[in-house]
Amino acid sequence: MAEDDFEIIEPSEYSPKKDEVYSHSSLVMSSLKQCKDKRSQEMRDGYFNIKFDRTGNAHKIWIPDSRQEFIESVEALMMIQERDYDKVAEDNIKKLKDSLDTKYKEFCEQEKKEWEKIPHEYKQKLAKSGSYFREGMLSKDLSYLYTYIRCKIEVYTQIVSEIQKLIKRTGDYQEQIYEN
Repeated sequence: MAEDDFEIIEPSEYSPKKDEVYSHSSLVMSSLKQCKDKRSQEMRDGYFNIKFDRTGNAHKIWIPDSRQEFIESVEALMMIQERDYDKVAEDNIKKLKDSLDTKYKEFCEQEKKEWEKIPHEYKQKLAKSGSYFREGMLSKDLSYLYTYIRCKIEVYTQIVSEIQKLIKRTGDYQEQIYEN
């Protein structure tokens, strides 16, 4: 490479803009907006879509799981907002998470009972495709996983609602008007 290919830039150009500062309230607001945007989409499983280019070549394009995107956005919001939890929010969110854990265990038990009823030949067929029963885990080949994900979405929607109630209760992020 020639020496002309490199440009020396002042260190001040690497730093963020001076008016960009950390703002917890704007971080919470953007996280809430992300949760709202993800929740307002159709909740569906991820899948591959095949697109063809001009020459007729097929390309597999992954369409992400919108349910998981919503769940992850709520977990990010909970991580950001956790420092502001009051006793009411802590208790309510803990109850919601505990109810979700209980549902997961119930679904695992139901799946175990259903798995025991499946004929041996069908179990072998599932095993060849890479699916088999694992204690304490839900299989994608039985309906319990999808029912659990739906329950998880509902609980996480309630968690977002609880965080919004917390914000309203504390009044931390109310719009402020300053007069000169």
